[in-house]
Amino acid sequence: MDQNIIFKTALVIIFAVFMVSFSGCTGTEEAVKTTEPPASEPYTTVTVDDIKESLKGKGPVTAGLDIDATTFFTESIYYYGLENIDGPDGTNLYGDDPLSNPDFIYKVNNDFAGQYIPKEGAKEVINMHLERGDRVIFITKKTSSEDERISEYITSVFGIEDPVLIFTNESTKTPYINEEGVSVYYGDSDGDITDCNDADKCTPYRFKRNMLTVDEYDSDYNPGQYGESVVENSEY
Repeated sequence: MDQNIIFKTALVIIFAVFMVSFSGCTGTEEAVKTTEPPASEPYTTVTVDDIKESLKGKGPVTAGLDIDATTFFTESIYYYGLENIDGPDGTNLYGDDPLSNPDFIYKVNNDFAGQYIPKEGAKEVINMHLERGDRVIFITKKTSSEDERISEYITSVFGIEDPVLIFTNESTKTPYINEEGVSVYYGDSDGDITDCNDADKCTPYRFKRNMLTVDEYDSDYNPGQYGESVVENSEY
């Protein structure tokens, strides 16, 4: 065996023995004293069953959901749009401003729709509302295109025939929430919550974002900031 490996192995063993001896000297009592309890979340959480119970006796209602990061994981699609090197000489296929490029917008609403990954939290919420006999619709700030296949995909994934899907083209969702009589709305962004709060009569519920993307897309993501409840396990 190589002498360096033997030397390193010996050091590891010596260190391990030292740590065991040290931990034995400190005792359990001190370990308990120095262990900090986990910090509680700065917001109230609710389960889907809690929401169902709050609607008990209210009869059928209209529930609205956001699309991106709420109903589906779509972050990878936008990452590709912003970072791809598929254009000439390794440039971005959609130019300097992909999010405003009609070709990219069309693909997001059509060709890429089958790459939307349904969130388990959304499935649970939607199934609960459908079992109650509620109407489930979708309101997104996405930019619309001449055609779209997201509705078709919603039908395939959630079994909702001819779903209502409203594109607000980056404008506020409040008037659409009012027009559709939405009673509860689920969204991940701060704007989703404030748009719902600004509506005539709508209760917002916050969906959590995937932790892998929060660091990149957290400028409009402050769960509980407006007193809204956060749906448990909605990041999955």
